[in-house]
Amino acid sequence: MKMKSNSLRSPLVIISSLLVTFTLLSCSKEEFAANKAPQNSSINPLTTTTNLLCSQSTLVSPKVDVLLLWDNSSSALFINPSTKNSFNQLITSVSEKFDYHILSAPLISTNSSNSLFEASLVAKDSTSVNGNATSIIRSKDQAASALGFTQVTGSAEPGIDRATSIIEANRNNGIFRSDAYTIIVVMSNGDDTSCEMSTGFGTCATLDWTGRLQTKIDKLLCLRGNIGGLNCSGTTSLNSNMMRFINIAPLTSCSSGLGKINTRYRKVAKAIYEASYTNGWPTSNDNLNPFSSGGVNYPDSYDICSIDFNHIFDGVNSAIKQTLIKHVYEYWPVAGTNTSIDPSTLRVIRDDGKILVNRTGESTPGDGYAYVGNQTNHYTRSLPTQGENYTGLMIRLFGSSNNDLIVYPRCLTITYDAQKLQYGYIYLKNGEPYVPTIEVKINGVIIPQNATNGWDYMGLQFTNTLDSNLKTVDLPNGASSGYFIRLNGSAKFNNTAGASVPVEIYYTSKAAN
Repeated sequence: MKMKSNSLRSPLVIISSLLVTFTLLSCSKEEFAANKAPQNSSINPLTTTTNLLCSQSTLVSPKVDVLLLWDNSSSALFINPSTKNSFNQLITSVSEKFDYHILSAPLISTNSSNSLFEASLVAKDSTSVNGNATSIIRSKDQAASALGFTQVTGSAEPGIDRATSIIEANRNNGIFRSDAYTIIVVMSNGDDTSCEMSTGFGTCATLDWTGRLQTKIDKLLCLRGNIGGLNCSGTTSLNSNMMRFINIAPLTSCSSGLGKINTRYRKVAKAIYEASYTNGWPTSNDNLNPFSSGGVNYPDSYDICSIDFNHIFDGVNSAIKQTLIKHVYEYWPVAGTNTSIDPSTLRVIRDDGKILVNRTGESTPGDGYAYVGNQTNHYTRSLPTQGENYTGLMIRLFGSSNNDLIVYPRCLTITYDAQKLQYGYIYLKNGEPYVPTIEVKINGVIIPQNATNGWDYMGLQFTNTLDSNLKTVDLPNGASSGYFIRLNGSAKFNNTAGASVPVEIYYTSKAAN
């Protein structure tokens, strides 16, 4: 009986053991299935950027230094309500677009040891001056009321020397700056008398004063700079982007001055206006209706016998306006330093509809543009100076002014796509996977497990060992390692224009079991 009883229980034990094992296996599969979680992400579409930039949108305000020498002789007519109003209009006209210094001083000095005696300065940025210049700074509202100069009598008026000496004496304090537009305005009821002063007020023949005057003109041109054919030793150039000498004086017979109408200042104004620049800055051409006498035109000279004192500084405004009109741009900003850009997609269109041709890679293009990439503090202009520096991605323009160099007020519209990014890896956010459970979908298409055109599992990897030319889906910022899937062959994908790319990963994490 005992032997029989043992033989009956043995099959039951076996069956029971099988049932337990089957149950355990079934539970294990169910647990794996339950823990199979999705990892979904979306790759942003390729972006297209369009930027409009116009040449009047200056990156650096042009420096304009104006010296106004007001006639303070006893017969002067200049300081009156009309000229004060015109002076205020001048300040307003330069206040928005220029980095201005406007120095007002008496034409005839009454203090030989202080060039700024009774002078006043209006500056856009008061921190741009220092030393003794800070004591004469006035606000725009205070400027006109500061024109109270000591009146003098007599015929001593060395106006040209006065202008030169004031500029040279006020460079270290920042009033007159290098690489600025330097504009001298002499307002006189007479004419320069330096020749007579040097001879004890004896007679100065035309040949005598003409020779002396030319020496003073040469001195001003040396101070301006960019002038050839002169001995400029002893003079430190301002390297002025432009210099003008504007003469507001009796040019006809309404005021006698020295018993003759103004002659000398007008010759200085004409010479400075017409003197060419060795750095390529063109001869001035904004004075289209110059004063004429004896068939000779005298630009930058205005007759107080007929001028409307409310518009006494119109000529100054005209000269300053040219500083913008003549800006010529050879390099042009495209985007910031860290901007993603595909150079092959660049499209450059001028505001008149002209499409500039991409000449990138050509040796000596005659027009169009070339992409020059990332530049640091690179100049943009070719005229009048290489000012307005830019740091970032740039193009270079070729040709001549307006073909296809950009001249104020032209604009360019630049369109480009971001650089296409190719994705070759997927970071597994939930840690080490149970590999048989992995499913991959990209853009709704199931990707097979395949080392040639599909995915394969790489295991634990350091990020610096991955191909730097390929992007990784879901890679956390600063991650140095992790578990990765590699995309091979046709399974790699790019971000595309107009639509995002969904990436779906399903797998069971070993950490969850």
